[in-house]
Parts: sequence; structure tokens; C-alpha cells
Amino acid sequence: MNKNTSIHNLITTGFASFLPLVVLLLVACAPDPTPQRTALDDQPAQMLSAFFGLDNALPSLRFKNVDGMPVTFSKRVQDPGSLEPSAFTVITRSGARVQPLHVTTRPAQAPSKRHTVLLIGEFGNEPEDPPVKVEVTGHLLLAGGEDAQGLSVAVTPLKNGPSLIMAYSVSPGDFADDFPLETKQIVVVVWNGGVTPVEGVTRDNHRLGYSFETVDGDSVQPIALGDIGGDNYEYLFLDTEAAVLRVSMKSGLLMDPRADANPATSVAVAAVSDSP
Repeated sequence: MNKNTSIHNLITTGFASFLPLVVLLLVACAPDPTPQRTALDDQPAQMLSAFFGLDNALPSLRFKNVDGMPVTFSKRVQDPGSLEPSAFTVITRSGARVQPLHVTTRPAQAPSKRHTVLLIGEFGNEPEDPPVKVEVTGHLLLAGGEDAQGLSVAVTPLKNGPSLIMAYSVSPGDFADDFPLETKQIVVVVWNGGVTPVEGVTRDNHRLGYSFETVDGDSVQPIALGDIGGDNYEYLFLDTEAAVLRVSMKSGLLMDPRADANPATSVAVAAVSDSP
């Protein structure tokens, strides 16, 4: 597959793979404008990743053939409308410091998401002078009023495929989307870049690629997936009440917008917070 496959084609592929899920028996929950707190909200904010996703290949009508770099925080952006490009500085291998042309929480802009900000601009070129670090050099308020200014993270190189960087539990009663009736708990997984299934990967291949380590020492798998394609979030529905500690994904099942496949990857699952 062409490494510069357009985001639009990849999103279409992801959407098509999602369609068979609608035949599942679903139960709807009313949207909750206040996302449920997790253990991550009780800890100091972190800048978890900066993913060099596209180099001179962003298919945007307004910003064509520039770079795309999603950066992800452990807490949600408090007000996406207040985001300013000047809040971010990208440092290249040569030491050049540049700021984005535009920043947005799209496409992961739902109130229950918003951990990720997409930086759009010219951030150096691979392999001559790629970006190596992203800093928050301006004010950026996160959920709870914490300012992300001063946070920084190393950039994941362009050639690397997407990896899991965060996962958190959600109670079905507080979930704002549809899910199978037999669901007893939901885990939201967050990747460092947008993901869609690799060409030829079936819905069951995708689902069974995920596994969970439970507090009982068992290994369980989701009964269904949701929110496939379009951003860096996926919903994993489980029919067990055993608390899950860690989620893993096999290699080679998902790909980023350049069609780089994921490595084997895993991350701890943050529990629902007991704090008000």
C-alpha cells in the first residue's frame, strides 16, 4: 500500500469496517456532558506523546501538504475554543524552534475525548531534520484548571507505527454511546496517532487482537468494539465485572494515516475515580 495513502481513504476504510457492528443488540444511553473522572484526573497532568504522523502529506483544504502531529495529554483540554498555536513549540534535530500554523482537537473533539491536540504546520523534514521534541510554551488549560505550560515530550519518529498510550475504564451507566446489552464494563483506549484496521484485517481479527489482564490474573477479550476509525480512540466492551489492570494489542492489525502498522503494545488501565 502507498505510504502516503490519504486520511480520507483510511477513514472510509475504518467506517466500512465498523458497519457490521450495528447489527449487534444495542442499548442507548443519554449523553452525559460531564465525562466521568478516572484515576488519571487525580494525578498531575502529563504530556504523553507527540506522534510525527505525516510529513508534507496532510490532506487539508486549508493547510495542504504540511505536517500533522497529534500530541496527547493525560487530561482533557478544558476549552478547545481557546487553543492557540503559540502555546506549542516544536524543536527539530538541528535545534530549530517552530510553532504550528493551526491547532485543533478535531477529529477527537467530543466532550468525552479531547485528550489529543492535532498540530498542523511545518515541523522539519524526514530524514534531514525531523522534529524531536514538543513543548507547551504557552498557557493551555486542562480539565480541572491545571495549566499544561512547561510540559514536554519526545517525538515518536515518522517511521514508527501507532502505539497505545492511555486506557481508562468507564461505567456503562455513564457512557454516552451505544453498546451491546451484555456489556458490564467499558475501556476506552487511546493511541498516539489516528488508527484504522490494516487492509484485510477483519472485525474479529481486530477485536481478538485486544486482551486484558484482570485483577484475578485472568486474560479476557472484548466482546465488541466501537468508534473504529476516524481518530485515535477505540471503545472496548467487556462482559466481565473483574477489574482490568492492563490492555494489550497484537502487532500488525492497525495502521496510522501513512499505513505504518502498529507494534505489539500495551498500557495500564486507569480505574474510575472515587473522587467527586
